[in-house]
This record gives sequence, C-alpha cells and structure tokens, in this order.
Amino acid sequence: MRFPNTLFARTSLTISGALLIFILFTGFVVLNYMLLPVARQSAGDLAALMVLSARTWTELLASARKDFQKELRSSHDLILQATPPEAPLKALLLHSPYMLFLEEALSTRLGQTLHIHQSDETPDLYWAILPIAGKTLYLGINHDHIGAEPPRAVVSIFLGASLFILLTTLLVVRRITRPLETLSRGVQRLGQGTHSLPLPEDGPRELADLARKFNQLSSEIERLLENRTTLLGGISHDLRTPLARLRIAAELLRGREDDDLLDSMQQDMEEMDTLITRTLELARMMQQDGQQDKETDLAVLVAEIGAARTEAGRQLHIEAASSCKAVINKLVLRRILNNLLDNAFHYAGEKPVGLHLHCSGSKAQICVLDQGAGIPDDQLGRVLQPFYRLDPSRNRGTGGSGLGLAIVQQLAQLQGWKITLNNRKAGGLSACVEIPRDQPGQQQS
Repeated sequence: MRFPNTLFARTSLTISGALLIFILFTGFVVLNYMLLPVARQSAGDLAALMVLSARTWTELLASARKDFQKELRSSHDLILQATPPEAPLKALLLHSPYMLFLEEALSTRLGQTLHIHQSDETPDLYWAILPIAGKTLYLGINHDHIGAEPPRAVVSIFLGASLFILLTTLLVVRRITRPLETLSRGVQRLGQGTHSLPLPEDGPRELADLARKFNQLSSEIERLLENRTTLLGGISHDLRTPLARLRIAAELLRGREDDDLLDSMQQDMEEMDTLITRTLELARMMQQDGQQDKETDLAVLVAEIGAARTEAGRQLHIEAASSCKAVINKLVLRRILNNLLDNAFHYAGEKPVGLHLHCSGSKAQICVLDQGAGIPDDQLGRVLQPFYRLDPSRNRGTGGSGLGLAIVQQLAQLQGWKITLNNRKAGGLSACVEIPRDQPGQQQS
C-alpha cells in the first residue's frame, strides 16, 4: 500500500496516529491505576454483602427467612434461595475482570475456591453457590447490579476519543492546508505567466503574511513585466525618430556637403547613444546584485554633492543635521541624489534648488526641492515608470528620455529604500528618498 504523499493526508495521519497512541497509553494507565482498582473494590464489597446475607439467612428462624429474601430482592437486587435454580448452571467460559475479582473475593472469604455460574435460559443472571454453616445456598446476581465494567469503559473512552481526534485533526489540518493549496495554485499560474487574482489574506497570521508576501511578489513581477514592455516600446519609439532623420539626411547629402546637416546628424547619433546608455543603465540596475554596505555619514555625503553642484555654478540651498550615520551603499545613494538634482535643475530653470537632510532615530530622509511647475497629482506615481514623460509628444526640447526617475525608483527598491514625490504648496516638486536607520549598530550622533 502506497503511503499518501499529500500534505493534508500525511499531516492528518501523523497527528491522528500520535494522538491515538497517546490515548492508548492513557487508557492503559487509567485501566490499571483507576478502573481495575475500583472494580476490585466493588467486587469485594459485593462479595462481602453476599456472604453476610447468606450467613444471616442461616441464622434466622425459618419463618423469617422468606421476609429476608424479599428484602434482599427489593433492596439489593439479590436472589437468595436454598434450592438450585430450575435451569441447569454452568461455569462461565469468559470472565470479565469484575467476575474474576468477585470469584477471588468470595473464595478468600469462604476459604475455598468458588466460581460464578450462568444458565442458558437467563444469561443476564449470575449464580454463586455458597457453602455456609453446613448448607448450600444459591445467590443470584442480576447483570445490571454490576456497576464497574473496566473493558467497556476503556473501549468507550477509546472510541469516543478516536472519533474526536479524527474530526478535530481533519478540521485543523484542512484549515492549515487549504491556504497552502491556494498558494500552490497561485504559484503555478504565476509560473505559467497567467495573471492571477490576489490570494485571500486571511487565516492564521503566518499564512496570512505568506499570502500577503505572495501578492506583493506577484504585483512586483507584473510591474516588472510591464516595465519591460514599456522599455522595449520606448526604445523602439525613441530610436525610430532619429533614425528617420538620419535616413532623410543621408538622402539629402548625396552629391553635396552641408555642415548644418552633418551637425544635425551628429546630434541625432548622440541622442541615440544617450538613449541607449540610459536604457542599459536601467537594465543593469534592474539586475544588480547587492553590494557591500558601509556606515556613512549622510550629512558629509550631502555636503560633498552640494559642493560639486555649487562649483558647477548651480544655486543649491543645503539644510542638514550636523551628523547622521547609516549603513548604506554610498555609490547608489550618490547616483539617486544626482539624478534627482538633475531633474530638479532641469525644471527649476534659474531658480535655486533645495537639498534637505532630516534625521531621526529610525530613519533618514533626504529631499530635493525645486520651484518648477510640479507634476499633476494623478501622474505622481506614473512618472516613476520607465519612458513615461509628462510631454506626450516626447519632444527632447521639453524633457529627457523618461528614464531618470525610473532609475531612481529601481535603485531605491534594490536597497529597500522608499521614493516619494509630492507637490509643494509653494509650488514645485519635493522628491524624497527615505532610508531606514534602525539596523543593529546604527546610532544617531
């Protein structure tokens, strides 16, 4: 017989088997240390009553014996008579523990070996033949008089406990394995590239967390696939325009030289090279492995970046704490801030740009503030996607390739940081990167 290989079957059998073994052990202990002693005591009490009744009967006057027999029958459900029953008696073939204890107790009290008998006509009536005071008395005991039945008690406990264990195990294991089956089907659909509905995030906390993580992973994979499609579409669209211009220029150059036309062709080629460079940069960022992080003073890093911009003639206003240390990848953060600053200076024109560092015990936040036109609220999230540009015409004179903020977003996600874009009340855009500082060993200075 092949052992079932499903998690539900194996878990159910394992738990049920272990609990049934425990119930058997418990039944054995209860039987030996509780039920059997109680049955022995009860049999001893009944044997004492039977011997006492028989001896009392022999000591009574003949006229009082019938009344005594009636009293025994009504009060103790015992039949006492001096003549044998009408039906022939035979010794018991199968003895319950109680009957063995009763025979033992009667034998001890009367000083000789005695047995309990039974007739075919009245199987529920047991007879004991008692030799007392030179007489032989027959004492009948109804089966209902026997109160302690250890085997029946043990069997009842085992059957009841087994049924309870089976139902409880099936219910508990089913509640645990059902979310796992749903998760397995979701993983299978995800592996096949089929769009899957979000898994229900209910049940035990651990399984709900697992479903929540799977839903997040599924959403991220779908977003990556969308970014890949957008990436390919953006490259095709943006390369088609300069290629068309180059094709036209090549036709115009036939048989003549035109410096302006050559300059235009050179500009188109540089534009294509820039686009390819930024696209490759984004692709590397999406596949980048984790690099070693080091403790860095963010205030010093912000000051270095600000100094480089100021030397280049940019108007940059810096606000930073005296010291703010965090374990980070310094090169990645520098690239993120430079991309945000490039974007801010592009849209701010001649207006100054702010670079602010806010530091707390659990996180650090670096914000780049410009005074440009801002971004419509319904497009704040979309501008972080590759090749998305506010200008639908994709004119290079009004914007870049649409990859600057996408690279920032990808770099931040790889490091576990958070990028937020918000329009400022005074006008312009606030672009912030939030960095956790609550790793072991990090302290606010």
